[in-house]
Amino acid sequence: MSFKKRLLKHRRTQAILAFLLAAYIRLVYVTSRKTFHYDEAAMPYMRGEHNAIFAFWHGRMMLCPTICPPGRQMRVLSSHHGDGRLISTVIGYFNQETISGSSSRGGKAALLEMLRCLGAGDNISITPDGPRGPVQQVAKGIVTAAKHAKKPVLPVTFSSTHHKRMRSWDRFMLALPLGRIVFCVGAPIMVDANADKPAEEAARHAIEQAMNQLVEKADALAV
Repeated sequence: MSFKKRLLKHRRTQAILAFLLAAYIRLVYVTSRKTFHYDEAAMPYMRGEHNAIFAFWHGRMMLCPTICPPGRQMRVLSSHHGDGRLISTVIGYFNQETISGSSSRGGKAALLEMLRCLGAGDNISITPDGPRGPVQQVAKGIVTAAKHAKKPVLPVTFSSTHHKRMRSWDRFMLALPLGRIVFCVGAPIMVDANADKPAEEAARHAIEQAMNQLVEKADALAV
């Protein structure tokens, strides 16, 4: 088989897989009972009155495409590798778009595109521990984006009473149908536009702590 034919076969396989994954996410969402715990300070962003950077852990990404405040385009930062391309196709079924890049490849161009989109009023979604980890540790890129865009970071997560945890590096939570899903969004976190290196590190730590506390809250509520 020629390289071109192998490539076309791979793309067809990936397209089918993306369709099935999107269908499964919808199946879980519509067959599950849902509760929403949004911090009061996050409500203007969840209503679409303002835009922000939405941050969720790589292991809790499955149902995040269903979180999309009205009236604003959601753009998801995704890596260039195969998983990133698959994710890009999946979220397209939820009318969300992709910005490609990561800390190891295309980071500068991705940052500039994020700043442009945030300036235009779009929302941005980021997994600040992706695509390789360490698990549930925030990389500095989200702090840089929030600082220069002058937009807040909103911690986001979900948990489910009916799920499996994968043996992947991120301990991916695979929600199953017919459970109860708990969605949580924390208070917005601003990064001072004039922050120096120590202040940036303090902001990075604050975001990480808030995200981990939110996961603990969601898991405690999903009982």
